[in-house]
Amino acid sequence: MKIILAAVVILIVAFFAVPMVVGGSTNSCQALEKYKVSKTASSVAGSNSGPIYGVINTIGQAGATGQGAADVEANNHPNTPTPISCTVEFWKSL
Repeated sequence: MKIILAAVVILIVAFFAVPMVVGGSTNSCQALEKYKVSKTASSVAGSNSGPIYGVINTIGQAGATGQGAADVEANNHPNTPTPISCTVEFWKSL
């Protein structure tokens, strides 16, 4: 029973920690925004490197505060705390 409980706790921690590690933030909504900026920059530039990607990604990352994602998630899921909504949306966007 202790092993199952430990596994569940590890999975829950990983569920919330991975988006923040990937996004380089301690805020799940900011991590979601940063991930989406990087994904959009890659789509526009056609790759994950090069000057076009670098400029778009750098400007977007500087403006990714997490407030926009928090507002969208609060409107889409008003009864769910925004950190949970942002984390779920991050996993759905992969």
